[in-house]
Amino acid sequence: MTMTSGNFSGRDPASGLVAITPSGRPYAGLRVEDVVVVDRDGALVEGRSRPSSETALHLGVYAARADLHGIAHVHSVYANAAGTLGLSVPPIVGTLWKYVGGELRTAPFRESGTAEYAAHALRVMGEQRAVIMANHGLLAVGETVEEALEVAAYAEEGSRVYILARALGEPGRHPKPSPGAMYAPAWWSDAERG
Repeated sequence: MTMTSGNFSGRDPASGLVAITPSGRPYAGLRVEDVVVVDRDGALVEGRSRPSSETALHLGVYAARADLHGIAHVHSVYANAAGTLGLSVPPIVGTLWKYVGGELRTAPFRESGTAEYAAHALRVMGEQRAVIMANHGLLAVGETVEEALEVAAYAEEGSRVYILARALGEPGRHPKPSPGAMYAPAWWSDAERG
């Protein structure tokens, strides 16, 4: 993470309350008491700081997906590089199958910080666990915050391999997708496994 870029949240399944990183606070000095708690409407429940400027994105994802309780929105370099070109990252490594669910798609650019932005990102992401938001960053989701962070890390790793392979490849040669059925996550259906 660079200084204050990106944001993270976790939702309590019982109460629906969301703990989210504060706006404009460097991660290096962040303490537990700096994390902000908001309700489903974004009203402050606990904390002294302003919630992330992307709170509407997080709340929109949670409203649409009852199965998710963790979100990582990061401005990772290689996923962002692919997104600025409008490229989706094919599942060229097994971890893209296992953690993302296959191709890491890029959603066309939209203005951030809104519930509509969440709906747009989710439409493109589908049932997968991550999506690149063109010219903005990566959105990764999970059943927990830890799982969302893991998805984000492996999505960035796959993006890095893809960008490097494209740069190293001869003209006309592109990275080949990995056969993914053996890597498919448990949450994939039999039809999606092939």
